[in-house]
Amino acid sequence: MGLPRAGLWLKRLWVFLQLTVQVAVGKVLLTLFPERVKQHILALGQKTGIARNPNFAHDNWIPTFFSTQYFWFVLKVYWQRLEDTTEPGGLAPNGPVVHLSGQRCDIWDFMQDGWAFKNNVNIRNHRNLQDRLQAAHLLLDRSPQCPVVVDTMQNQSSQLYAALPERLYVLQEGRILYKGKPGPWNYDPEEVRAVLEKLRS
Repeated sequence: MGLPRAGLWLKRLWVFLQLTVQVAVGKVLLTLFPERVKQHILALGQKTGIARNPNFAHDNWIPTFFSTQYFWFVLKVYWQRLEDTTEPGGLAPNGPVVHLSGQRCDIWDFMQDGWAFKNNVNIRNHRNLQDRLQAAHLLLDRSPQCPVVVDTMQNQSSQLYAALPERLYVLQEGRILYKGKPGPWNYDPEEVRAVLEKLRS
């Protein structure tokens, strides 16, 4: 379905204006009342879990808020969400992904078988698929218990699933069983765990 093109551009303009005001106000408040804003952001971080990570000090992420890079990244995320068409129970988009070996496949194959915080993993914007595959090896070094694939350079799967910067899904037999809220603030790994445990029982 999606929005008609003219309607989409009007919504994008509205999001642009809203975000411009939010970032400008946030920057002013952070400058005038740094401790108060820090407390507010920390409270939000506690609620979502980001502030509970002992390896991720608040000085690594609070100062990055309301920067130019933050503005353009969040704008890109919000604009992408305007085109989100995935629904729980609906057909799961079968976007292309790439194995770390370089072999191309689709998301459904697994059912059958910028802006960044400071002191974060330093990964530059990918210029090509090799850059993206190399970045994925950082995850492999942590021995995940699942297959690891990367999106194509056209970011087709990310767009189909409105997954920027991150979003958790549970797919089964080509259907969306669970669609999480967008991260990093609103996703809930415990919800995913509950869905997966229910499927196992």
